[in-house]
Amino acid sequence: MGKGFHHVFRPLLYDGIDPYQVANPRSRAYVGVGAFQMVKRTAYEACGTHRRLAMEVIDDVMLGKIVKLGGFRSGVAVAQDAVSVRWHAGIGNLIRGVEKNFFASAQFSGLLVAAQSLGVLTLNVLPFLGLFFGHGWVRIFATVAVLIAISFHIGVDFAMRVSPLFCLSLPLGALLFNYMLLRSTFITLRQGGITWRGTFYSLEELRRRRS
Repeated sequence: MGKGFHHVFRPLLYDGIDPYQVANPRSRAYVGVGAFQMVKRTAYEACGTHRRLAMEVIDDVMLGKIVKLGGFRSGVAVAQDAVSVRWHAGIGNLIRGVEKNFFASAQFSGLLVAAQSLGVLTLNVLPFLGLFFGHGWVRIFATVAVLIAISFHIGVDFAMRVSPLFCLSLPLGALLFNYMLLRSTFITLRQGGITWRGTFYSLEELRRRRS
């Protein structure tokens, strides 16, 4: 089951980062992945190295950002069999593994968390509810929305060489995404910060010292 959720989770990230625009120098789209990134030393040093990212919880993503916005060429590709990294084994580890990251990815903003949560539910859950429980035009629009969403996710599944049947678990993946986002937000706010690399960092400090 954990593997299935991983493959649902990946297309949700595709929705947010617009990977097709990363190589476009006129676009502000960027990608940063902790598993594997290649950066020229000249670009890395010109962008400030990791000293600039010292207080960035999602430093892998932000590395991609400072390189792209620094005016250097960027690109993203599907590694397929070239690079293989095991992320988290099982749903429990997946949920705990992003505990410190998801609220940080929303810039520690409650409003942005609310917008992301509502957007995920609107695009990936409500159409399925409308398909099964709606009537008249509601069901028609919901059917079109579901077909569009499933078609997109089937395309991603084929590109990732996984079963296209994973697209059927899209609503469950969206609910899991929302749960992880809200859980990360709640825990960070409750304890007033995060424990990161064996050290506790207050939320105030993280917000103040972000690059």
